[in-house]
Amino acid sequence: MLIKYPNKFNTTITILLFCLLLSVIMCSVSIAAQPKAGDTIPPLTLPVPYDQAGKTALGLSETATTFTLVDLKSELILIEIIGVYCPQCFKQAPGFNNLYARLNKGKMKGRIAMFALAAGGTDGEIEQLLKSGQYKFPVVRDDKYEIHKILGEPKTPFTIICRQDGTILDTHLGIIEDIDKFYGQIKGFLIK
Repeated sequence: MLIKYPNKFNTTITILLFCLLLSVIMCSVSIAAQPKAGDTIPPLTLPVPYDQAGKTALGLSETATTFTLVDLKSELILIEIIGVYCPQCFKQAPGFNNLYARLNKGKMKGRIAMFALAAGGTDGEIEQLLKSGQYKFPVVRDDKYEIHKILGEPKTPFTIICRQDGTILDTHLGIIEDIDKFYGQIKGFLIK
């Protein structure tokens, strides 16, 4: 025995199934994969650091308002994705401040550009981080999470080491406990 339903019911079911299918497709398209070694970061246009010291540290002109990875005249680029209220990021900051100082002296000076990307961070929040001494290396805002989304929306802290062309050499999610070992790893990526 075949049950017949009114056309209105069939139309409603068809529309619901179509909406369900569309939402599944949209979710799978909008979720980017977290970057990993061997991937290439797509071309990014980043706002310059909030402060002049950050611009200078990255070798950017006073009048620049944006920059790309290619604008950074270094062999390697270390991007630390942070949340301005992330307790794990705060815990890692002293070690990364130490790492930044080590990367900017002797034979290492100028070979690695290092900055934090503050996912969701506004100029005011970044100003507070810098004034408090929490971060002693350049911090770039991403107040609308645009770059964070392009990079696959990784949890924070998330560290990326790449070349100017965006080739990713290594990534790390979470706190890097052994800064000495990490420093050695970075040195290993440099062209001798």
